[in-house]
Amino acid sequence: MRKTIYFIFICVFFLKFFNAKAQESKIKFGAYLDTYYNFDFSKPLNNQRLYVTQYDKHNEFNLSHAWVSAAYEEDKIRASLALQVGTYPANNYGAEPEKLYQMVYEAYAGYQITKNGWLDVGIFGGHFGYESALSLDRDLYSPALATEYTPYYQSGLRYTHDLSDNTQLRAVVLNGWQNIGETNNKKSVGLAVDHTFNGAIKVSYGNYYGNESADDNMDLMRFHNNVILEAKPIENLKIAGILDYTTQKNSITDESIGTTFITLIGKYTFTEKWSVAGRYENVNDKDDMLINGITGQFVMNVFSLSVNYYPSENAALKIEAKTYRGPDNNFAGEEGVGSGLLVLGGGIAIRIQ
Repeated sequence: MRKTIYFIFICVFFLKFFNAKAQESKIKFGAYLDTYYNFDFSKPLNNQRLYVTQYDKHNEFNLSHAWVSAAYEEDKIRASLALQVGTYPANNYGAEPEKLYQMVYEAYAGYQITKNGWLDVGIFGGHFGYESALSLDRDLYSPALATEYTPYYQSGLRYTHDLSDNTQLRAVVLNGWQNIGETNNKKSVGLAVDHTFNGAIKVSYGNYYGNESADDNMDLMRFHNNVILEAKPIENLKIAGILDYTTQKNSITDESIGTTFITLIGKYTFTEKWSVAGRYENVNDKDDMLINGITGQFVMNVFSLSVNYYPSENAALKIEAKTYRGPDNNFAGEEGVGSGLLVLGGGIAIRIQ
């Protein structure tokens, strides 16, 4: 807690000191803050919710994510640096070999090598996926399990090319699935493309291929596919369907395992300030590959409903109800073990830019 307080004071000083100069320079400073409270009716042990990396504390007011950033862009060069604290980096970056890495939300430098193409090197967000790591930019407050178990961040090389006003291509060479420091001597690759039809329908495809083994004597070749279909059938309604399918093959046993996430999202905007969003998730990880269930497999249906209030473009108050239901007793708490649970929670997110 003391480190978090120090960080917030540094953020305030940082923004106040540089605010005047930022108006005249090509450096843009920003900040983000996301605070939350959740009540998990299974009453998890030690107030630690299972299977999530965001909003993982039960019955506890806490800081999920806070960062300060500086971005620079001029002619054909650009750079971005953002430093973070909160339960989000503590959970997602905890396995990094260097503790300093946990503070880095984003750090890359880029060069415009063609008229419509940028090459960035460093640490940046995942190159595929529907939901953002930031609750302010999501339709609902909490992320789907598919978002939690695919990369929030990556480290390596990223090439972004606008093929047209409606089509963008991204190609990456990475250290791994979701890691900054390298875990083996082999690099991973990925590709993603987005295309929008008439502004009403958007189709996206992304993939990842790499070796996830830290053992030089064994390969764990992971291949992930992400498909997104987003549509706006009427002006105030947005719907999206997302499929994530991951396979992994063990070079020693020659065994292949897989995980499937099916996610459906709908959001209706009543006014500029009010919206409601719902989400259904079907998760099938019978092979215990990405989600380590208590029973050795994780099969789950998840329903979420989020009521969102936006007092301004860069601020949101979101309240959410979420229920998990599955065939196995994968949840444990003060009430014993069970096959499902109910979570009520919400929070406030603010971005300064």
